[in-house]
Amino acid sequence: MREALWSLALLLAAYAAFEFLRALRLPREGASGLAVGPQPVTGTRTAAAAAAHDARDDEDDDFLAYAPLPSSVSSAAPAGAAPSAPTSAPAASSGAAEAEAAAAARFELELENSRLRQALQAQRDLVALQQTEIDRLVEDIAALRDELDAQASSVASSPEYSEAMVLARQGLNAEMIAVRCGITLAEAELVLALGRGAEGHG
Repeated sequence: MREALWSLALLLAAYAAFEFLRALRLPREGASGLAVGPQPVTGTRTAAAAAAHDARDDEDDDFLAYAPLPSSVSSAAPAGAAPSAPTSAPAASSGAAEAEAAAAARFELELENSRLRQALQAQRDLVALQQTEIDRLVEDIAALRDELDAQASSVASSPEYSEAMVLARQGLNAEMIAVRCGITLAEAELVLALGRGAEGHG
């Protein structure tokens, strides 16, 4: 078995050496054949080779024409445009801050105005209520004055009034006048008030 493997390896080595020598001979035979071959065929092959070379040159030119520009040119635009972003960003932020400040100030003014309006309306309601109370008090005072005048006229027309006035002028108090004249204490006090008023006018 080992001898068979060795013989197979030798055969493969011999075949490889044969193929290598054959490959070395082919370029020489091709070159000699081109040198001794007919001239038109050589010219045709030369023209074909030149056409192929020109085609490769055209392809190379097309590739260069469509090739991307160097990175220095493409990076120049972002480098030049980059400074504009920092200058516009602070301007936008400052404008937004000013707008927010103006909106906050306007809101504060509107809120203060609303508070003032509410306070003014409350003052107006209070004044209206006080005016109503004053009008009612004036009416009550007028009614009491009319009642007092009516009582005074009724007392003056009665015979007890004259006696009560005499007693009042003598300096008696309301209780003594009420007992002697047979009138109420309120009527006696009224007589005293009328008597003092008459003395003041006199």
